[in-house]
Amino acid sequence: MRLKELFPQVNQDAQITGIATDTRFVQPGFLFVPLQGQHFKGDEFIIEATQKGASAVVLDAPYYQATVPVVVAENPFSELLRILKIFYGEPFNNLTLTGVTGTDGKTTSCTIIDHLLKSRFSTAVMGTTGIFYQNESRFNLFTTPLLAESYRLLHEFVERGITHVTMEVSSEGIIGKRIEPYRFDYGVYTNLSHEHLNTHKSMEEYFEAKFRLFRQLKPDGLAIVNKDDIYANRFKSFSNLITYSIEKPSDFQAINIERKQNHLTFDIKAGSNLYQGFKLNKPELYNLANALPGIVIALKEEIPLSVIKKRLANTPVVPGRLEKIATVDKADIYVDFAHTPNAIANLLTEARKKTDGKLIIVCGATGNKDQTKRPLMGKIATELADYVVFTTEDPYDENPEEIIDQMTSEVTKTNYSKIGNRKSAISLGIAMSGPGDIVLVTGKGRETTVTEKGIKQSYSDVETIYEIVRKLK
Repeated sequence: MRLKELFPQVNQDAQITGIATDTRFVQPGFLFVPLQGQHFKGDEFIIEATQKGASAVVLDAPYYQATVPVVVAENPFSELLRILKIFYGEPFNNLTLTGVTGTDGKTTSCTIIDHLLKSRFSTAVMGTTGIFYQNESRFNLFTTPLLAESYRLLHEFVERGITHVTMEVSSEGIIGKRIEPYRFDYGVYTNLSHEHLNTHKSMEEYFEAKFRLFRQLKPDGLAIVNKDDIYANRFKSFSNLITYSIEKPSDFQAINIERKQNHLTFDIKAGSNLYQGFKLNKPELYNLANALPGIVIALKEEIPLSVIKKRLANTPVVPGRLEKIATVDKADIYVDFAHTPNAIANLLTEARKKTDGKLIIVCGATGNKDQTKRPLMGKIATELADYVVFTTEDPYDENPEEIIDQMTSEVTKTNYSKIGNRKSAISLGIAMSGPGDIVLVTGKGRETTVTEKGIKQSYSDVETIYEIVRKLK
């Protein structure tokens, strides 16, 4: 497409092969539309974009140093919405689109939804652990991709015959307008717990950000809501509402739950119907809650119950979510992404059921994020684990020692150590373990970098554990 097709008023012309708002996604021939952020104006990235091959730029003011055509627009974001529609159409109208939001469980819920839908449809899933479709995978920079990037991907999915897309929708993605034009067939709400109050300032503001997803449902779209969550009654005005639960009566309630060593069995009560004989190959109750939306959607998409049951019994491992990495001296070592008070509590409660031995957790908190959750995480960890090793996570611009001190500020027990070096902290947690114990390394899951003082470096909890275990063996 030519630049003049998008902006007939411009004097200069150029061939446009794509659209990007972030230089990390710019390819030769792309139109670059830098959007102002919290810590930057946007125009400081123009030189980098043109060096990467951007053929034109859209700005809110003239930029005379540019070596490519510059289109001046009063509101670049409004122009972005307009030109995305012209360039890519409205791919979300040609897809069955599911958005999953909530504090905890988004990644696992998306994975299970995609796993069930894949039995009948060509699918794609976008989230924290990456973008996966048709046996391909891509790194995903954000939980919810930037709008220009996800729009391009949705267009590509339609071109490749994909019919069903599931995406994690974070509150920061919502307020950052990354899903602004999309209309969803299914909106899933998992829960709301203490997180992101540095961004949203209050739990009410945090909920309102999540709630915006459900205002973007298609006319016949379904809101699928966890009835066990305290905010569930806020959805009662929706005419197309389906609730699910474990504890409270709902439209789809898991009952007769039995925990086995490596799986759960359960039935589902749905009005006057009773669906029996389910097996989930994840024994944690919170993973049963994560699986219920997928069952609802699969039934709505007319996937046979027998197929749903078979697929549930063989759900894939979700990278970095209570993922067993190694065993040393008969102690099991797991990594998990848990980084909120609620997630830490659920993780430790379920991990306790796995062992009669000690439960050791290595945990920290990310810098430049919600500071109010840190004392809660520390208190929960020391109360539910036998021993806690507090350490750094991604300090960013904060002092790592101060973050750890905040985590222990309300702790009343003495069952913990504070070790700033994360590798040393993990080493201590493993060294303290014995036969039958469990060591949980939390906060980063399968992440492969750590950021401190503006510098991003390669780092992996998984590789650190492998290295420690090799030395011990």
